[in-house]
Amino acid sequence: MNHPYSRHPRSESCRRLGAALAVALSLQCAGERVVPAIRYVSINTTTRLEVVDWGGDGTPVVLLAGLGHTAHVFDAFAPRLTDAYHVIGITRRGFGTSSLPDTGYDIATLADDIRVVLDSLGIDRAVLAGHSLGGDEMTLFARRHPERLEALVYIEAAYNRASSRDSMARYAVPSSETPPPSAADIGSVQAYRAYYARVNGVTMPLSEIEAMYRWAPDGRRIGDVTPSWTYGRIIESLEDPDYAGLAMPALAIYATDYPVTELFLDYAARDAATQADMRAYHDASLRIARLSREYFRSHMISGRTEEISGAGHSLYITHAEQVVDAMKRFLADVLWVWQPSESTTLW
Repeated sequence: MNHPYSRHPRSESCRRLGAALAVALSLQCAGERVVPAIRYVSINTTTRLEVVDWGGDGTPVVLLAGLGHTAHVFDAFAPRLTDAYHVIGITRRGFGTSSLPDTGYDIATLADDIRVVLDSLGIDRAVLAGHSLGGDEMTLFARRHPERLEALVYIEAAYNRASSRDSMARYAVPSSETPPPSAADIGSVQAYRAYYARVNGVTMPLSEIEAMYRWAPDGRRIGDVTPSWTYGRIIESLEDPDYAGLAMPALAIYATDYPVTELFLDYAARDAATQADMRAYHDASLRIARLSREYFRSHMISGRTEEISGAGHSLYITHAEQVVDAMKRFLADVLWVWQPSESTTLW
């Protein structure tokens, strides 16, 4: 099938999309905002998911956002890959402009949503690249459908969720005094983006700030798109990853040796006792994260790791060049080599 998302030559419509993207990228160089193509895929009669297409040629690379975010969190990152790959992103159910159904907020359903999207787009095989929660979805997808994968890329996403949660429960979480937004902070998308950067230490794409929140006609932020109960249901379904028997090439990119301010942005302003508690919690998080890295190395058969020292959890934003370089080196080395047999189907 000559489908724009397959490995075969692109259709005329996809060539037009590529030309449109080239124009968009030229506008970006001139300081204009790049607007990717958007479409929606129906999962069932009550649920449809947003698919963001940044264009490009070659093997499809499917980006999966972390918990709380939409595919637009990659709006600045994804175009860095389109010179070598066809890059798309999926906004999971409950977030952004994807549907908010009453059910389906467990990793098993979220992983199956990815399959339905790939089927709808005619993608036979792809690279899945996920940040944070995206890694949990990817691992289960890989166990169910190894024949659909060229490779996996975990971007701060290959972690032992349950055991890490249980280990960190032994440490009291010091309170971090985050100032609430002022009237001026919620007055516009741009103002709230600046506020978000101040209290989180990461500057999100403007399009992601637009997608995460609800906005009044006059431009004020008036609430969240996603209700809090969805987070609880997703988190409740998290378990330690099962890499056993997965043979496809996999790269895990980790942020290591991050400073205490990655966890507690207000560290410098706190008293000595609170700072000591923050350092203890930070040190514990580094030790437990190291155990996840060791677990990945010992259990993922064809796994590789890349460590970016001093980076934080959102390293695809703060250290985008290094993350892209690691991905491109890995994918250039492994693509078209991994060919699963029937015996690799593990589900």
